[in-house]
Amino acid sequence: MGDKYFLSLENLSWHREFASLIDSLDTAEFWRNVVRYLRTRVLFHNWVALLFSRHNRPVIFAESDGDGSDTQLFLDYQKGLYLLDPFYINAWQNPRSGLQRLAEVAPVHFMETEYYRRYFQRNIVKDEVQFNVVLDESRILCLSLGASTLFSEQDIGAMVLAEPWLLAMMRQRMRFELSGNESDAAPFYCEAPALAMLTERENEVMQLMLSGCSTKEISRRLIISIETVRAHKKHLYAKLKVKTQSELFALFWQRRQG
Repeated sequence: MGDKYFLSLENLSWHREFASLIDSLDTAEFWRNVVRYLRTRVLFHNWVALLFSRHNRPVIFAESDGDGSDTQLFLDYQKGLYLLDPFYINAWQNPRSGLQRLAEVAPVHFMETEYYRRYFQRNIVKDEVQFNVVLDESRILCLSLGASTLFSEQDIGAMVLAEPWLLAMMRQRMRFELSGNESDAAPFYCEAPALAMLTERENEVMQLMLSGCSTKEISRRLIISIETVRAHKKHLYAKLKVKTQSELFALFWQRRQG
């Protein structure tokens, strides 16, 4: 048999760690055990396990602690910044299970957005990946890993190797997550009276604008002409009596305070 069947110490360690993960599937330590395992192979600095819902605010199941993360940032995220998260937007435009990278979903002007300045730059810092599991047509379970440096190809390779079993375990984990904490908050264009006058399409255009999409990107994502996008922008600015994107964001965000 020779070396082909030789179990190295590293392989033995992996099997023990994997057994420990399975054992913790129904315990409060599951997410931290997953993160502890991933950190032996991937360099990242913060994380959050959460549930995306098509109609409700995200539910955070577990998150980084003791690493300098600002709890207020997660609260702001749940209040409404999630609506501008490129991973959240992409999750509903292109729902699929698997590993997703920031470079694959971020709009061209992402680094110029209020979401980037208020949340990403202060909490995630540089790079992000998500393991997504589509549970049904209205829910997606996510494990997000954030890093203060760009993920290396070695990091990505390790995550690709972990992807099949990790997604399977995440799906099984949902049987043990409490659903009673899910918020019944509506999307932001239903929450803010000042925005209620906008049409559904105008709200879609506004959300993509605030997330950093260019006119061309909005056209591609919504499958409408560039001229139509420009018309929607003109109409929503006029309806809301704002002149800049900063004013538009201020109107969006002021309804989430308190």
